[in-house]
Amino acid sequence: MSNFDVIVVGLGPTGATLAGLLGQAGVSVAAFDRLPDLYPLPRAIGLDHEAMRIVQELGLAERMAPHIASYRPSEYRGMDGQLIKRLDTIPEPHPLSWAPNYVFDQPKFERELRQRLDELPTVKVFLQSEVQSSGQDGDQAWVEVRLGGQEATTRFTCNYLVACDGGSSPIRKRLGIDLEDLDFDEPWLVVDAIVSDAKLPELPQTQVQYCEAARPSTFVVGPGNHRRWEIMLLEGDSLSPEFPEEELWPLLERWIIPGDATLWRAAAYRFHGLVAKEWRRDRILLAGDSAHMTPPFMAQGMVGGMRDAHNLAWKLRRVLAGSSRPTLLDTYEEERQPHMRQTILTAMGLGRIICERDPVRARQRDARLIEAHGGLVQTEFRQNMIPKLEHGIIAAATPLAGSLFPQPVATVGASTDRLDQFTGARVRLVVTGPLSAQQVAAYTDALAEVDGTLVQVGATGASTPAFIRATERSPLIAPWLAKAGQIAALVRPDHCVFGTAASPAGALELIQRLKAALA
Repeated sequence: MSNFDVIVVGLGPTGATLAGLLGQAGVSVAAFDRLPDLYPLPRAIGLDHEAMRIVQELGLAERMAPHIASYRPSEYRGMDGQLIKRLDTIPEPHPLSWAPNYVFDQPKFERELRQRLDELPTVKVFLQSEVQSSGQDGDQAWVEVRLGGQEATTRFTCNYLVACDGGSSPIRKRLGIDLEDLDFDEPWLVVDAIVSDAKLPELPQTQVQYCEAARPSTFVVGPGNHRRWEIMLLEGDSLSPEFPEEELWPLLERWIIPGDATLWRAAAYRFHGLVAKEWRRDRILLAGDSAHMTPPFMAQGMVGGMRDAHNLAWKLRRVLAGSSRPTLLDTYEEERQPHMRQTILTAMGLGRIICERDPVRARQRDARLIEAHGGLVQTEFRQNMIPKLEHGIIAAATPLAGSLFPQPVATVGASTDRLDQFTGARVRLVVTGPLSAQQVAAYTDALAEVDGTLVQVGATGASTPAFIRATERSPLIAPWLAKAGQIAALVRPDHCVFGTAASPAGALELIQRLKAALA
């Protein structure tokens, strides 16, 4: 078979997530990666509750559990070692029922994603297969691929081609799509090490940003004995991707010396803030690093790619099924590009706190940050720094539109689990308060036209796929809606709130507006 619904080029976390979400829906997918196996070393080290909700949707939550650990608070230390800023996670009850932030073992995380693809009959993975060229015409997109061990190329065709082929994306370059430079370009060294049990208690027990003008650096507590250092490179330092070991240990001696740890990886990077100016060119789309690159100061690089995949997957499903026009795919860029740009700008802002090299300005920064908190640094929550959707398929004038819909632990019938496990990743109208039989009928009839489900929160009794009654273990949805003066939220398949309503009539109107947007 050489024709597929979707071709994914690049099988990192973004490509694997997209292939998995599509494959679960029965979409035929060919996924190509030039490497013979996973890249064996960690690159990302942080992910968040949105990523774990997507992992849950892929059916991998329990399998991922051994490979993740809670993310420690982040302490920003000034020129004299004093606390100047502190970030932590939102306290319980967590809005998505997952801890807001985690550290993780990327190679093991990706292994689980790859194994999930192997379980999906409509997904075909081609490793050690390099795409030599790509293109499209009015009817299809195509790639010419040199499959492993072959000299000749093979042509594969598809309805849509998604480039998840990294920051240097050959597909993006062939399309002539430029990158918008957000003005951040800093050379850093990233070191991963497995630290001995004896040394661990002597190292910081939190994440630390050393905002020191002489050489800014970051310390990250990873899962198990994994620790990461990110160290700014100065003039005269090696910029080789494979950083020389003789230059490495002097940079680490503040924390560890040979014998304290086993080096896992050391690589020099340039931390960039870049966004592609186009994310869709007809039948070819960009996702992940091919569409955007962020400095790592919010741990949102990989998560941003998984958000791309999640946003795109449900739209591709609808278009391929003939339920929506191809113009629906234009909303992918409309939604994701400004969201990712704002996320990158926020990460750059944190980076500029850390990266100040002028001692006078660094001390002024320290004083300014402490003064902003009245002399005593207050904890800020990382998730409050992530923007909501402001554009695209949302009823923007309604409260809470564009925000993430909460996921409580809920009881439905005799079962208790995270709410998405009962509803699935589909359109949902979630209502609070009593419902008459006439209201249930009106809602379910309207929702059937958008393949949606009615969810009544705070109710017990029999449930069907079209109408689910659920009670929350710790109230999240009911107070969230009540605070906004609303009784209902209409939720998209990617868990983004389309809009909210203060009355039954308003809820029915929302469904009709979503139906029109998806036509």
